[in-house]
Amino acid sequence: MINASSLVIITTATKPPEGVHALEMTNVAKRKVTAKAAVFFWSALGVKKIVVADATGQTLLEESEVLLLNKIEVEIEQIQYLQDNRLVIEKGKGYGEGALIKYALQKSQLLKDENSFFKCTGKVYCRNFAEIFDLIQTNNIKNIFWRDALKSSMIDTRFFYVSKDFCYNVLLPVFDDIDDKINITMEHAVLKAARKCMIQGTSIRPMLSGFSGGMDKPYFDSSLGFLDQNLPCWVGQ
Repeated sequence: MINASSLVIITTATKPPEGVHALEMTNVAKRKVTAKAAVFFWSALGVKKIVVADATGQTLLEESEVLLLNKIEVEIEQIQYLQDNRLVIEKGKGYGEGALIKYALQKSQLLKDENSFFKCTGKVYCRNFAEIFDLIQTNNIKNIFWRDALKSSMIDTRFFYVSKDFCYNVLLPVFDDIDDKINITMEHAVLKAARKCMIQGTSIRPMLSGFSGGMDKPYFDSSLGFLDQNLPCWVGQ
């Protein structure tokens, strides 16, 4: 039986500490505006369950904004905790995001009723989400990652779909090993794990738009021709 979930976990770090490697967007107001924009776009796309998980103890959406989204039948859950800033500065944003995903899995009430979920980095949304969801549901996909469209040696960790079991058994141990100072980035670590336990194929490309916190500018989101319908991906059960 196909049991795809359209729940999206959006990971944010609204108020990051000073000194995080490769983080150009440090203005808290701009981080809030861009992350809120992504949440509203996800909601407009028809996603009915959204978990906003923040690693810096902040609540992204105000009560009036949550009530507004409720009017279009979107359930919003906001969870937050205070990350270990010392470790995030030492090991990098990827390590921090892994810890945040682990926290969300443990604390989210919406996730308790789901076997799988989409994870998307804050400030980003998937313009062709309906097509991606249909791909997953039609093919009964349990876990899928896509190659970075611009960097052939990396997985794109901004957006993926996984089961909770896969997350606990494969992803979380990988996240613990991330350490930017010795060049074990999130993208390389996840790619290494995917190559060990997943099958490589191709699929339509998630059309991701939004802002990069690292670069403090919009992500590339134009057509890549052939790759738009044939992007390398890794699929697992």
